[in-house]
Amino acid sequence: MHEYAIFVRMKTSLTCLPCFFKQVLEAGKMLGLPEESIKKIMDAIGNELQYFPLDMSPPQMAYHMQRMFVEHSGKQDPYLEVKTMSNREALSVIDDLRSMVRCSSSPLKTAVKLACAGNIIDYGAFPSGINVQAEITKILQQELGETNSSLFAFEAFQEALGQAKRVMYVGDNAGEIVFDRVLLETIAKEYPLLELVFVTRGFPILNDVLLKDALDCGLDSVATVVSSGSRTPGLVLSQADPAFLELYHQADMIISKGQGNFEALSEENGPIFFLFIIKCEVIETQLGGARRELVLKRNL
Repeated sequence: MHEYAIFVRMKTSLTCLPCFFKQVLEAGKMLGLPEESIKKIMDAIGNELQYFPLDMSPPQMAYHMQRMFVEHSGKQDPYLEVKTMSNREALSVIDDLRSMVRCSSSPLKTAVKLACAGNIIDYGAFPSGINVQAEITKILQQELGETNSSLFAFEAFQEALGQAKRVMYVGDNAGEIVFDRVLLETIAKEYPLLELVFVTRGFPILNDVLLKDALDCGLDSVATVVSSGSRTPGLVLSQADPAFLELYHQADMIISKGQGNFEALSEENGPIFFLFIIKCEVIETQLGGARRELVLKRNL
């Protein structure tokens, strides 16, 4: 019996299925796997799909795909070098990010937009690889102007922060977490009485943030850093550690970062705000937004 039956999250679209195979091909090449190994992973994914109902979430299939990459690469963390590089390059511009926030007429809004834009550092959405330095340069150079009010609920976000006592920030990717740190620093400055908790994955999966990444990037200087225990590229609560779940349910506000966390948590109840950048057709259709549009969406 397959374990899929325990998950109830954002539905997988038929459009996602060819994406799974494209991810296998491009990620396999990036990780240097031989063609024979990539073919074996594709065959295994094809076999898995017959047991994978469309009312389950994409992060669960992604977990199975990455488990196969571990088996065929012989590395427990195939993306370790990618994550280290991403963290290093993002940290090199943290003072520039802080300056953009400090010089803004609305520091919190600018920090939120920068955090959303930083979500582009995603090897799940771009399995063939991205030029992290080039993407960071684009973010630093772009005009963070007006946003679609229907997808960027900043006033509601600001109001929720003002009413909360404990805020849990669920992280997404390495490198990107430097942008998250700047947002958390800004929140801490404007709401000094808030208790901030930053959440990592529990095990290596894609380039998602682990406890070591968060500590290496100084997230512990502004928040309590905890692991969810999750193995999936998106916080699937049924897979999280019981001790973490207790913390999760005690939070007055959840900031869910990244598209994977949106896919995993979009049908959960609670005071959740989703921060990410739209990176695929399925999310475009679901939200009515455009590719690379910044999203700050409240869970209703």
